Amino acid sequence: MAAITALTVLAGCAGSPPQAAAMAPHAAHATATTNEGISPSFTVSGAVGKRATFDLAALQAQPAVTLTVGSNTYTGVSLWTLLNDASVGLKPDTAVRNPVLSMYAVVVGSDGYRAVVSLAEIAPESGNRMALVAYSLNGTPLGRNGMARLVMAGDVKPGRSVARLAAIEVFAAQPSGR
Repeated sequence: MAAITALTVLAGCAGSPPQAAAMAPHAAHATATTNEGISPSFTVSGAVGKRATFDLAALQAQPAVTLTVGSNTYTGVSLWTLLNDASVGLKPDTAVRNPVLSMYAVVVGSDGYRAVVSLAEIAPESGNRMALVAYSLNGTPLGRNGMARLVMAGDVKPGRSVARLAAIEVFAAQPSGR
């Protein structure tokens, strides 16, 4: 029931993410440029100061974090850190009180698989939950799972683990009358 309510709320928001047809260029580009649909980079766009592209070298230049999920140890960059990097910079609506509470990221794989992450759940001053943009699994590259993947700490099932990362789009939910 909570999932239906969340989808209903998101569906009524101005600034909702584009529909599947609009997202297709990300998946098509990534598939066309690499083997097995593995993108050599991903973009960050939307409610950010500047659209940015990250490849493996750019990710590895960020502060590394490790996250153990079951028997696997992932190494990568905190999604929160990545979105607040000087090359990206979140762009919250300063006219809204606690603007991060209404922001979310749609993480897209090159195969079109998508997951939503609330920025409030990963913000240090709110949920402080780890969302990792991983580039290594147990000390080795991700291989068939792409150059990068999203790994969410604490999810009971890994449904939000997006492999073959192609895009991260940031949105700010708006009241329907705004």
